[in-house]
Formats: sequence, structure tokens, C-alpha cells
Amino acid sequence: MPMAMDDTEQQMLVQWCMAAQVFTESEFRQVIQRTYNTEEEEIEDIQPVVEQINSSMGAFSLELRSCMDQTTGTRRWALVNTNADAISTGATPYSASELVTLKTLVVGVFTEKMGNYSLSLHDALRIATKRNGTVAGTLTRAETESLIRKFCSDGWLATDSDDGYVVLGDRSIIELQSFFNVGFADYIRLCSLCKEMATLGIVCMECMEAVHPYCANRLMSASAGQLSCPACNKLIPQLNKFGPGERGVPHALESVAGSVRGESVAASVRGESVGVEEPATQSIKKLRIEDSSDEE
Repeated sequence: MPMAMDDTEQQMLVQWCMAAQVFTESEFRQVIQRTYNTEEEEIEDIQPVVEQINSSMGAFSLELRSCMDQTTGTRRWALVNTNADAISTGATPYSASELVTLKTLVVGVFTEKMGNYSLSLHDALRIATKRNGTVAGTLTRAETESLIRKFCSDGWLATDSDDGYVVLGDRSIIELQSFFNVGFADYIRLCSLCKEMATLGIVCMECMEAVHPYCANRLMSASAGQLSCPACNKLIPQLNKFGPGERGVPHALESVAGSVRGESVAASVRGESVGVEEPATQSIKKLRIEDSSDEE
């Protein structure tokens, strides 16, 4: 492969990235090979191409960024604006009303009370219809479902095919880092092993660190099937899962982790008695009361 791209080759790659929006590393590698006309030679490392594109596109506040599939470990890429995310600036093909609905859904998924980063389709339709109704007239259920499918098709959201949960799409995870960092830092979980954002996985109740399913499997394969926390080295029970359809680990627990012993926090999640009612227990009760109020 050539050491550097000429302007035409780089322009072709950038245009493809913009059109594809979100793409796998395998797809990107194939496009690079076609661009260089070296399909017979397999490209092992795409990093030099990524660095060259980022170096030249920095002047336009554009950068190639990626995220790892939290279950399979495959990497997905997108060309993003580094100054501000598209949702905050309105730099999307959506109408003002659709953009408000998208922001509402993204925030609703990210701040879901049980820390599962997911909404049932029923809840997603409910909050999207309610919020849109305050902006530009109430949408019908069919119209709202169609809009959610559009957001999923564009990569901002995704649906869990088994149970129908609405979750963040790869594009949101890659492009909305600054949006989450500025407005919702308390809800961010990072995988203790790979240091990327975790929206599903397992939480160590001793230190409240999270691990992706893929990273957990890597750890277990290297330690005879046992899962130890990369941060504190304590064994992690498989019960403390978060993600679509899981019981979850409320973010409220993480906010009191510094003042509550890990043993007490873990017992609170399991519903066990720990003697004195500590902040973690109170937080769970408060969440349950709020959930009941929402249902009413």
C-alpha cells in the first residue's frame, strides 16, 4: 500500500465515509483497498490512513472516530464533527420537531433509571409522542414508530431484535461523546478494561467499575472462566448485569458508592437486609416510587 494518499484518493475515501455514515472496519478496509487498487493485497493496518485523513480534515473540524461492538468486539467507524455534535447544532436532515424527538429519545435511553441504557418500545413511543406534542402537534403512534425506525436506519438509535428494546445506535456512541460529557457525565460508564463507553455489561459492586460482555469474555478466557474486576481484582458475580432486558444497576448507586461500602451496595441491589438503611437502599426505594408514579 502506498505510504500516502494523493488528494484524489483521500477525497474519494472522505466522500465514501460521509455517505456511509457508520461503517465497520472490514467495510472501510475494503474501500481502502479498492481506492488504492490493491484488492489482491490484504491491508493489515488501516491506522496510517485514518491518521492521514484526520490530519488533513482537522482544519474542517472533521475526524474519523470509532467504537467497539460491546458484544462481538468488532469496530465501527464514523466521520464526525469535532466542534459540536450534530444533535446540539441541528446539523441533521431532520426537521426541528424531529430533532427534538431524537434528542428526547437519546436522553431518555441514556438516563434510564435502572442504568440499562434502553427503553421498551412502549416507553419510547410514549415519551416521543408526549414530547413532540409540545413542539409541533401530537404524532400518531404509527407516525412515531416510523420516525423511530428512521432514527434507527440513520444509526442514532437501534432496536434489540429479541425483545424490542430501543438502545443507542453506533452513531450516537461515536458522535455524541461531547454531548454526554457536558450534560450527562454522571450517567457515563466506561469499561474498566478497554476504557470505552459501556452501555451493557457487568458491574463490580465492590468498586462500581463496569466491563463490556466482550471484555468480560476476554478476561474469563485468560483466567479459567473466572471473572475478576480489572480495577480491584475482586470476583464479579454474573448477576450484576446491565443492558436491554436486564435487572440493571441504577446510576443512583454509583453516586453514593464513595460513601457506602461495596458489600452494602451489593446487598441493596439483591434486596437483602443490611441492618441500617443506607443511602443505596434509600436510592433504590426512591427509584421504585418514581417508577410507580410514571406508570400511573
